[in-house]
Amino acid sequence: MLTPHEYSIIGHSRSTIGRYLGALAAFIAAGSVVASGAATGVAHWLGLSGWLSHVTVIPISAAVVYPVAHWLFDRFAWKYAGRVLNIADISGDWQCDGTTLSEEGTIKFTWQADIAISQSWEKIHVTLRTRQSASHSVSAALIPEADGSWMLMYSYRNEPRAGEPDLNAHLGYCELRFGKSLRDAEGDYFNARGRGTFGRMQLTKKV
Repeated sequence: MLTPHEYSIIGHSRSTIGRYLGALAAFIAAGSVVASGAATGVAHWLGLSGWLSHVTVIPISAAVVYPVAHWLFDRFAWKYAGRVLNIADISGDWQCDGTTLSEEGTIKFTWQADIAISQSWEKIHVTLRTRQSASHSVSAALIPEADGSWMLMYSYRNEPRAGEPDLNAHLGYCELRFGKSLRDAEGDYFNARGRGTFGRMQLTKKV
């Protein structure tokens, strides 16, 4: 199984958010210095200077705060600020109903799959599993549309399960448009280099 990979979000600047996180880390670090000094002053005022001499107070530095703040934002906080930051949260488990089409546009066959999307602020991973094969994303981009929907564009690598001699490993590309509610999506897929097929996909988020 491939690991999560970076993805681009059109219209969103990660460098700007990084500067905000750096400023927050500096603010917290400065606050810790002030707080430690105030604690020392209160201890002397209460006559606890003798006890305080046995305690070492180390102010928190920005170098310590920033990695923690970045990790918390990357894993959790971005979801709550997604609307402000213009990021769609499409993570979760999805039911996929697929249709493979012929060159003439007629239906060749239908299929079903389970799709799992793991997403953080910096990385994403799309896994699609059928009874015959599994595919994993290798690159992706998330694009906001003018009507409030979102387009996920990603390339993937597909591997057949053991005991499927008629299927070949292949590369593919998919475009999925998520509705405003982020509860459903539809789009197209194209397979190449091992399986020249294409078709449609409809996704419904599992409850």
